[in-house]
Amino acid sequence: MTSSDLALSAATLLATGRPKPVRVLISLRISELTDESTSLERQLFDSRQFIADRAHLGWVEVGVARDAHVSASKQSPFERAELGHWLKERAPEFDLILFWKLDRFIRKVLDMQDMLRWAADHGNKDFASVTEPIFDMTGPFRHVIIALFSALAEMEAKNTSVRVKSFRDSVRELTRWAGGMPAYGFEVYKEDGAAYLRQNPHQVNVLREVVNRLLTGDESHAAIADDLNARGELTARGTRPSKRIQDSGREYKWSASGLRKLLKNDALMGWKMETRPVPGKKYFETIPVINSDGHKVKVAEAIFTEEEWDALQGHLNGRTFKMSSPTNVTPFLDVIRCGYCRGKMRLHVMRRQRKDGALAEYPKFRCVSPRMVDGRTRYGCEEQVSWDPGRLLATFEHHLMDEFGDQEAEERIYVVGEDNAGRMKEIGELVSHLMADMEPGRRYGTALTRPKAEAMIDKLSAEYEALSKLPTGDRWEYRSLGQTWRELWEATEVEELEALTRRNGVQFFCYTEAFELVVPKRMKI
Repeated sequence: MTSSDLALSAATLLATGRPKPVRVLISLRISELTDESTSLERQLFDSRQFIADRAHLGWVEVGVARDAHVSASKQSPFERAELGHWLKERAPEFDLILFWKLDRFIRKVLDMQDMLRWAADHGNKDFASVTEPIFDMTGPFRHVIIALFSALAEMEAKNTSVRVKSFRDSVRELTRWAGGMPAYGFEVYKEDGAAYLRQNPHQVNVLREVVNRLLTGDESHAAIADDLNARGELTARGTRPSKRIQDSGREYKWSASGLRKLLKNDALMGWKMETRPVPGKKYFETIPVINSDGHKVKVAEAIFTEEEWDALQGHLNGRTFKMSSPTNVTPFLDVIRCGYCRGKMRLHVMRRQRKDGALAEYPKFRCVSPRMVDGRTRYGCEEQVSWDPGRLLATFEHHLMDEFGDQEAEERIYVVGEDNAGRMKEIGELVSHLMADMEPGRRYGTALTRPKAEAMIDKLSAEYEALSKLPTGDRWEYRSLGQTWRELWEATEVEELEALTRRNGVQFFCYTEAFELVVPKRMKI
């Protein structure tokens, strides 16, 4: 339907005295796991029939927001490609959003609350459901009804997650594939309705080529990754790119770190893997699944023999640099920063085995701001500033002590302010009432009762005066630590010092030939 058709329909309705047109936007959504019964075509057909049945009420279709392969549990309406565009850019063009079923539109209560606030701010737009007409979502109780249904939809989404987890748990120790993207070198196939893994011949050949080049040549991981990208070899994710990546025009690229991670993955030996959180850490680890008999679960034929695998792992562990363990924590993180990009400087420790067998360490502070170079993520800004840890920390201490060493050390504390305006307004009203009651003939209008009212007014006035002098709003306050910065620096552990400088807003920016110490105004006094 064109814009001229819509204009003609609206003019006809007005001319015949029929109700003012209700401009309807049809919202369609489907995820990859949705059944054919709720396909976009089915949703669109039912929605248009729903509008046609209400043509006598002035309902007219003005557009369709079609979002495929979108999870309502992961993307709010504002984040979806087509519906988000209508909400952000074309809101004046419609009065009502029509969806096939509420869980096709939204699955989270908070998202629905955001939509209700958006609707109120944009002309009180309405919502309607095709398959749930028993509930009048255009009436005065629409907010209550929609909030109730969104809560039910969120419960259903959680139940779906539980069912998926239950299924994966049930096949955990079986040779069946529970879903998801397999490791590079394998592909999914189905037999008797169940999914299994098998080798992908082309990807296996690429893996064997990479391993041969590493073992027999002197090529680096980065050089091999660049060659694979130049040849157009797809990564595992590149064979199944997400819609977001496709729409952005980006491509998944091979990288040195990704290649090394792949070659150390036990999944290449055909083992079934699972991911679990590392206790006390923010990252996860991938390990083979162990069944109730204490054996690893095999889901596919191994790509390498045991001898080839051992040789590859020995080569990777002996030849390449290794990052330091997570116990090497960066001192003064968020305090010491790159002066060029204002990004974080982290302690980076590389270890390499010497010819005599000794393990050499190469620690340095370096900028770790991410940037894209030829489609690949590189860490470190273009200036690539890096520093020897001992020299950098000594320089930071020198600058701080030189300027503030003899000053009293204070700790900056964030205080959430209290809003006293309500109580002050209440006191003003109470005083007005008391003064009115002091007039002749009122409660405190006699010589006997007037002193009581005056005492209450004096008490309220004192409270008002005290409240008026209190600071309002969130603010920083400073507490003396009873020492100078130099005394504190000499007697305190590094962990406490870095926490103190971070809380006080101290920052130390590093350049190739200079440094800059930035502190709050309070410290400069």
